[in-house]
Amino acid sequence: MADKTREISVVVIGGSYAGAAAAKQLGVLSKKGYSGLKVTLVDQSTHYFHAIGFPKALVDAEYAESAFLPFADFFPNGTKHEFVNQKLSRVVDEHHVELDNGQQLYYDYLVLATGGQAPGPINVVGRTKDEGVAEIRQLREGLDNADSVLVVGGGAVGVEVAGFVAEKYPGKRVTLVHSRARLLPEHFRPGLSNGAIDKLGRLGVKVVLNDKVDIPSDFGYASNVGHRVLHGTSSGNDYASDVQILAVGFRLHTEYVEPLEQVLGHSLREPTSGALRVRPTLQLENSAVPHIFVPGDVNNLPGSTKFGFKAEMQGNTAAGNIKKMIASGFDKAFKSADNAQAVAEAAPKASAWSDYVDLMLVPIGPDLGVAQVLKIALGSSGLANLFVRQLKSKDFMLSMRKGYFPKSKKAKRE
Repeated sequence: MADKTREISVVVIGGSYAGAAAAKQLGVLSKKGYSGLKVTLVDQSTHYFHAIGFPKALVDAEYAESAFLPFADFFPNGTKHEFVNQKLSRVVDEHHVELDNGQQLYYDYLVLATGGQAPGPINVVGRTKDEGVAEIRQLREGLDNADSVLVVGGGAVGVEVAGFVAEKYPGKRVTLVHSRARLLPEHFRPGLSNGAIDKLGRLGVKVVLNDKVDIPSDFGYASNVGHRVLHGTSSGNDYASDVQILAVGFRLHTEYVEPLEQVLGHSLREPTSGALRVRPTLQLENSAVPHIFVPGDVNNLPGSTKFGFKAEMQGNTAAGNIKKMIASGFDKAFKSADNAQAVAEAAPKASAWSDYVDLMLVPIGPDLGVAQVLKIALGSSGLANLFVRQLKSKDFMLSMRKGYFPKSKKAKRE
């Protein structure tokens, strides 16, 4: 049995859904005899932002304040674990990463949960709570003063934003334009789209399908406050509005693995998207680095997996596999091996991540919504409203996330 008191360094890059889940689960090992374990969570922001709740934060200032949780409170007191407020610069080699400030961190296990640049203002740019709250407030104030709002993109984010804006501002003209033939991801049932169109219509939202909006190169990031006319390239329509919110596009930035690719002599990324190629176990595809895991949006798994709760599930799977490797003593053998490749190939069998949860909850304002559960679409029905309201609309599951920040909860009680 491997020595539990040995020094073990786990570095987790990215503190959103996948990274936070992995870091939290691995951190608990220090209470189970692994006295030499240190988990380091690295994120460029000082606070976790509950991005799933952005539609509610946009129209509810109090909720927006509560949706930012300090990473300084992530790990409980009395452990070696730490949070480092920096951005990853590069993965130097099989055991080192370098941060933007030049600091290098050694790792026995690495979790790359850097995610991607999500659609629209859901991806808050500010790196502090004050900056993030101000960013959302500026857009909210633009909505306060607008007569018309254009939302571009009819995925879950676009539908939720359009619904919450229309419910909050019933006198404003809200238009949602989507480039495809139906709303929401197409791997879900058509009834979900039909129900969303119906319930958006009840709130006065005009839905336009099959029209791609041309976004000018000078358009501000994610949203714009100020009268603009955007052009529909498919229909030829012009869409005039006082506020424009983009809920389209998803970009990955994975240039940080270039040094590691050079060391390995092997590409680790998809040539078009830049997504990191993984095995079903969420390990990097290259067999020489079985101690590097990639959960969440940054990997090359199908688009149907790109949801916050599924990223969290992947983070848990990655952590579970690292636990197996730690228990086997893999890190000690790999670190001291003359033939690292042979040790890597002898790594304990990892578990594959299973995308077994068929669930979609889409609030459309605080009282309406559509859902899919076990391939059953709850679209236009009142049951969908009740289901979504109970499970998501109230706080967009923020209360569940607060459990990741024990010191914040303790301070609030005191």
